[in-house]
Amino acid sequence: MWGIVLLLYFVTGSRQLSITEFTIPSSVESGEDARLNCKYELTSDESDKALFVKWWWTPLNSTSDERNQLYQRIAGHPAVALHNDIKIEENDSILLLNVTPEDSGTYECEVSNIDEVRKHAELLVFTMGSGPDLNITLVDDGPDADDEDDVLVTCAATDVAPYPDLVIIANGEILPTQESVSSNGSTYDIFASTVLSKDKADGVDISCELYYRDVNVTHSPYVDTQTFYVDQSGKAEHGSALSLLLVIAAFTFVFWL
Repeated sequence: MWGIVLLLYFVTGSRQLSITEFTIPSSVESGEDARLNCKYELTSDESDKALFVKWWWTPLNSTSDERNQLYQRIAGHPAVALHNDIKIEENDSILLLNVTPEDSGTYECEVSNIDEVRKHAELLVFTMGSGPDLNITLVDDGPDADDEDDVLVTCAATDVAPYPDLVIIANGEILPTQESVSSNGSTYDIFASTVLSKDKADGVDISCELYYRDVNVTHSPYVDTQTFYVDQSGKAEHGSALSLLLVIAAFTFVFWL
């Protein structure tokens, strides 16, 4: 009889358990650290003798119920990190060290004291990879109204995450492009191209901007810009390329608006 009463006491008390602080960054740039916080609260009449705290991770776009345990602390025992690239901090917080796109996914904190509570959120690790690489060349005249050579504009980036897009812009105008994207698992390679008539490209600032599709990630613009012109001999030349991660004060392009 006393055993049943005691069990009911613990079960009733454990239902008061709550996670009072849970924070996970929505996005982190590859190579940085990500801090995951999880704090719980017991009522004054609760015991922590049966308490444990665990962190779990489910990879992004997992095709199965792949759920990996990263951390565990059982009352009365030292906390244990079950992953090499994790630093244990105070109050069951953990620090993911030098994250990569492979670390993207859903992170969950589980606190149990007979009963249990859980909270989870998604962490996205982004990277520009090789960054946009713009190339502009003269090519033979194509099927257009003039007899002049055309200008082929290509742009590429490799090992980008998450899913990317490339936009080619001339004199502030977004140009129609042919684009291809291939997956490397957790990263992507992307290539885009367009053709301009020579008179529309000569003396024009041409830019290629890399961004992420359908994802709200805050970062400096990833842009490569060149000024294209044709000299008196008809040879194509490029002005100085602007560096990647260019912050354009006078021009802000938001493709999804």
